[in-house]
Amino acid sequence: MSPRQVFKAFAKVNLGLEVLGRRADGYHDVRTVLQTIGLADTLEVFPAREGIAFTCSDPSLPTGEDNLVVKAARLVQREFGVRAGARLSLTKRIPSQAGLGGGSSDAAVALLATARLWKVEPDRQRLLKLAAGLGSDVPFFLCGGTALGVGRGEEVYPLPDGPSAHLVVAWPSCGMSTAVAYQLLENRLTAPREPHTIQTIVGDVVRGRLSERHLFNRFEEVAALSETAREAEAVRRTLFAVGATRALMAGSGSAWVGFFPGRAAALAGAKAMAHRGFGAAATATLTRASYWERVLPDPGKEWLP
Repeated sequence: MSPRQVFKAFAKVNLGLEVLGRRADGYHDVRTVLQTIGLADTLEVFPAREGIAFTCSDPSLPTGEDNLVVKAARLVQREFGVRAGARLSLTKRIPSQAGLGGGSSDAAVALLATARLWKVEPDRQRLLKLAAGLGSDVPFFLCGGTALGVGRGEEVYPLPDGPSAHLVVAWPSCGMSTAVAYQLLENRLTAPREPHTIQTIVGDVVRGRLSERHLFNRFEEVAALSETAREAEAVRRTLFAVGATRALMAGSGSAWVGFFPGRAAALAGAKAMAHRGFGAAATATLTRASYWERVLPDPGKEWLP
């Protein structure tokens, strides 16, 4: 059996996020530009004779069959007729219910990690199909870098790497359920639309620039209606107070992402946010190449986007 292996599961931010309406299957149609960032969980994988055992550093998260990491491992077992087992241990740094895609990233990396552990070699399209069955954001983490997401988010189209950006991710003490966020937004889907569009952001990326004034997130319209509204607004205001040039909600919330003029400014901003009592981390955007180098060294060309 293979020895212990260690994998990184990186977070994402949405540089633009538009929700168009509810689909017949109950999901919402979205248009989004996704970007991987350096904030990451760590997944350790150990061989076992049988079964799937899972532990997590965050005691608030389930560790049974409902956990996406466990679901991903089970899916690989069933899909490829694997009889061997695995022990998986997840160290969380990406906050839960923050809009940063932590659970989806963990699931995507669990697919890759268990496939490697059990020496199965799915092609990319097969992996993407498995990922889409686990959740809307999971396929993006089999792409990385900058990408356009459409449909319910599971249709992912790689874009050229966007310009690098230095960020501070900050979050309130309580998370925001994605389901609740969509419920709050649904009554506002016919409201006047954000003037900046996904097409504008895609055009910026293709031209090798990233205009902060074009970035937007439709969920910011309902941030004030959530149970965490007061603390979330305090996070947003404080990011500007410590030097952010732009603050953008992460996914459906509750985290906010501050854009800073450089690495030193981001590090100082994260430290200042922590001194004010908020969860915070300085990070930066990841190109597609650097993402894959860190997620899965020597992945094999058949797995790459």
